[in-house]
Amino acid sequence: MKLYQINQSQYPQSVELDWTESLIEGDAVFLFEAGVLRLVTQAPTLETLSQKKVSIYFRQQDLEAYGLKPSIGNSISDLEWVGLTQQHSKIVSW
Repeated sequence: MKLYQINQSQYPQSVELDWTESLIEGDAVFLFEAGVLRLVTQAPTLETLSQKKVSIYFRQQDLEAYGLKPSIGNSISDLEWVGLTQQHSKIVSW
């Protein structure tokens, strides 16, 4: 299982395709910093990932900073983020 850490609201199209198409069931995506803005800009993509049984997490502090409330996924603290990294065999930061 891999953990993908995404900190930007948008990447070039080729990068977007690379990381979204490489996810498989059991992987996880952690959105932080400007990455949480994907709740607004890419909600359908996040929903599709969720349907593929990819776990989606958001950094609670960043959600609060942007005033966002996710309808999918889980908001987690920094301490929980550390635990999340320990649960996955590979971490990919984009």
